[in-house]
Amino acid sequence: MVSKASVIWSLKELAHCIRQRQINKYDANIGVSGNRGDGKSTLLFKIFNSFKNFGFDPEKHQQYSRDEIVKLLANEKFGFCWDDEAINSGYKRDFQAKGQKEMIKIITNYRDSFNIIGSAIPFFYSLDKDLRELIYMHIHIIERGIAVILIPLETSIHTTDPWDTKNNIKIELQENTRIKKNPRSRFRYNRFTTFAGYLYFGPMTDKQEKRYLEIKKRKRSRAFGIEDVEEKLDWNQKVYKSLKDGRLDRETLQTMCLMEGKKYSAVATMMNSMLTDEGEERTMTQFFKGPKKNGYHNKDKDDINELLPLL
Repeated sequence: MVSKASVIWSLKELAHCIRQRQINKYDANIGVSGNRGDGKSTLLFKIFNSFKNFGFDPEKHQQYSRDEIVKLLANEKFGFCWDDEAINSGYKRDFQAKGQKEMIKIITNYRDSFNIIGSAIPFFYSLDKDLRELIYMHIHIIERGIAVILIPLETSIHTTDPWDTKNNIKIELQENTRIKKNPRSRFRYNRFTTFAGYLYFGPMTDKQEKRYLEIKKRKRSRAFGIEDVEEKLDWNQKVYKSLKDGRLDRETLQTMCLMEGKKYSAVATMMNSMLTDEGEERTMTQFFKGPKKNGYHNKDKDDINELLPLL
């Protein structure tokens, strides 16, 4: 009998499995998690690029706006949707937002459209619970080029959590404790009850990466209402400028901190310090823009793109 720990998928096998699920008229929602820079987008590109002969087109299917994703899913049939920054469309803090509810409704109601949906997320459990339960495959990138494949439990009778979260949390804590005692040992991902194997993947070609970044830059700027990127500023300066210009609110800053891997409290301290240095008597929160006025159109998170690293 083959050990679970020795199960290694090829990218071709993974793509074939996903495509067959679509052909057999099942929804195919994939979540790819991992640290920033470890290759979430690279892996999703390589998966979707396997379907180019079946109609995948990054110009159409690589998206950054919740509204565009909803529109795409409502009109695609046996198609594709690459949500390259799902933290913008599915982050759980936004559950009560109208757009979030609409997206959950669209994905649920259009499950019989049999689209392949791939979402890049820093942390799997930052996704809204309802969206998380619609995912049938979770791929976590351990380090660049190496990922672990996790599949929800479908035969469970006594639990409503297909990801067996409580048990897997215990396993993760046990493994971390073991590694702390013996740093030379490795994390045994195969102990997870949802473990389905490992995956190795390589980088994009230079041509592929160039096109991917061009589409990302253009569509993300459009999604957040920023058509032109200003002069190079470091991240703190961009945040500070947007704050002083009255274009920042708490939710936008919290989301950006999460995307950038920064602590909100540390950034708040930095902003208040910069305000004090300039002789400002108001604090950061007093600079946050107020609620939208009736009849005034203003896109959510208009200025996030200004805070992102330049490509």
